[in-house]
Amino acid sequence: MPPVKEYKIESISETPPTHLDIKQTAELKQFLEEQGLYESVAESSLREEVLGTLDKLVKDWVKTIGRAAELADSFVSDSNAKIFTFGSYRLGVHGPGADIDTLCVGPRHVSRETDFFGLEPHCLQAMLLELSGVTQLQAVKDSYVPVIKFQLHGISIDLLYAQLQLSVVPEDLDVRAQSTLRNCDEQSVRALNGCRVTDTILAEVGASQISDFRIALKAMKLWAERRGVYSNVTGFLGGVNWAILVAYICRLYPKGVASTIMLRFFKIYCNWRWPTPIVLQQIDHQNPMGMKQWDPRLDYRDQSHLMPIITPAYPCMNSSYNVSDSTLKIMMDEFMRGVTICDDFLSRSGKVSWARLFEEDNFFQQFKNYLQIEVVAADEQQFRAWEGWVHSRLRQLVRRLETSVGVRPWPKPIKSPGHGPQSYSTLYYMGLKKRSTQMTATTLSRASNNSVNLNGPVNEFRHLVMSWDDWQEGMDVVVRHMKQKDLPPFVLTDGQEGPTASAAASEASAVADALEQTAETPVEGQKRKRAEDQAAALVGIKKPNIAFEPEVVRAPSASPRRAESMDHDTYSAAPSGMRAESELHVDTLTGAPQAPSGSRSTSEIGQADLHAAEAEADMTEAGDVGEWLGMDSTRKVVADAASVNGLNETDASQQHILSKKTSSTQSAETPAGAPSTNATLFAKQKKPMVVRFNS
Repeated sequence: MPPVKEYKIESISETPPTHLDIKQTAELKQFLEEQGLYESVAESSLREEVLGTLDKLVKDWVKTIGRAAELADSFVSDSNAKIFTFGSYRLGVHGPGADIDTLCVGPRHVSRETDFFGLEPHCLQAMLLELSGVTQLQAVKDSYVPVIKFQLHGISIDLLYAQLQLSVVPEDLDVRAQSTLRNCDEQSVRALNGCRVTDTILAEVGASQISDFRIALKAMKLWAERRGVYSNVTGFLGGVNWAILVAYICRLYPKGVASTIMLRFFKIYCNWRWPTPIVLQQIDHQNPMGMKQWDPRLDYRDQSHLMPIITPAYPCMNSSYNVSDSTLKIMMDEFMRGVTICDDFLSRSGKVSWARLFEEDNFFQQFKNYLQIEVVAADEQQFRAWEGWVHSRLRQLVRRLETSVGVRPWPKPIKSPGHGPQSYSTLYYMGLKKRSTQMTATTLSRASNNSVNLNGPVNEFRHLVMSWDDWQEGMDVVVRHMKQKDLPPFVLTDGQEGPTASAAASEASAVADALEQTAETPVEGQKRKRAEDQAAALVGIKKPNIAFEPEVVRAPSASPRRAESMDHDTYSAAPSGMRAESELHVDTLTGAPQAPSGSRSTSEIGQADLHAAEAEADMTEAGDVGEWLGMDSTRKVVADAASVNGLNETDASQQHILSKKTSSTQSAETPAGAPSTNATLFAKQKKPMVVRFNS
């Protein structure tokens, strides 16, 4: 086994902030306030009142259970439960209307299954329903981490439960202590991990820098949302990822103020040698409790992670395993854009125009071809569940498409006005372009045929989403190819002109298309272009342009009942993960940063590895809760199958998926004489969805 690798953080600069740094920070905070990112004093006070009410309720709840179980009066009086917060609220970076991620910690005699959930009078779910001010309560028992979602006096709450192996929960309980996890069930460990990760991030930043950390994190989240790279589930980064990245910069610049953190953020991560991991706190490889944690020495799937950002609390996990080749390239491009703008700030003697950095991405002007995914359901409750499921699977479509075409998913859903009041619909879009590299034997053959058939990726995606266990009549998903000029006008964000509105807009679109074919810098882009042109000349291929045949792919109304539902100023002192500017290595064809020798991209790990990777279950779609919680549950299913049947995990993973496919086919009820649902689902499209390259 390879030796344990230490990821030490050494500060780059401990220079105190200048008057200019402080002035820029004040301007940044003012800009954020103008964007409406700070809640009012009244709303802040209401949140505190709501949390106080909830804490009192859970304390009464635990005593009620003790009396119902006829426990001794002295024991009942000592019984206690405690409310903790985590996520954006605990970090202090929440905005107006944001929900509060909360955790209820209870003693060992209070069960999640029989006491937390349930409609019996002693259950917390029932007590919440009776509580004045509670609305929209939804109990989600079967998710990755079970949760009760509700609103209390208009404040949205996501409430988890952790059952500790303690007879009495002390008021001064330290959830960061590893002993808190001892003998807890897996769901309790996951629930506790949200609080443990949040508190560890705050501890790593330090009290003297907390205020600047919060300003910088608010700014980075706003930036990521406007640039279309804020979405863990779509393959970008979510709240916990951005928090860890910003905290890491704080460690490199322990005296840096918010503006310094922002300006250095882009420079550091643009030059980072991915997949070198971001490790905020050293991983405890002694693993005192034997829990599964991120370790590429032991798990080949951890080796395939492209942008590992490791949670800083035991058991350490990669919080960004959803990142794909395409989304990593997009984020690196955005980091480079940030570097360019920030360098321009510095060249202007510190005159900063923060609005320029936070400009909305003009996604709907960047591409000539788009894929539209429409999610439809019959009623509001059905739609909420269905839309969340399809959204969580979109990254699988990205992974399938990126082997054939360049793909840029847009994480923001767009409400569709095209359906009546009795139907609910939303739209997701992906930009499509020619892959930058055409030099492999497969892609050369594809280029010579001037076409790429997208039926395979689209059909696999349809099968995945339509095979959901909870699918109901009325749930549908429609995939369409659309030219830019055919986009519906309502998809354009405020301030964006339509694709044919003016010659200037057309020119901007052409420039954007050209920039997409370049590398991160003009020099690298020229290298890539020369290499591509020379290779194309050798095989006699003219530079292709993308043209699609419009096609609609509609999922059938019937569905199998089972699913693959797994689902600085100098760099001499730079940390080992960061590359100095003179050391940057970029693929001359794609412009993508090259991984260190021995690492594997998603497209390289092979079919068996890909099946195993896709078998990883998603973190639950319960607001931002899932982003802060631990590992996937399917690994345990696969590992158990491997141990029982004597298989390695790759074979076990494929067998697990195959068994689900088989049960999916067998469990679908088909009328006599009619073709099977499975046959209907996988029938080839008569008109293939084809990418044509015009010679």
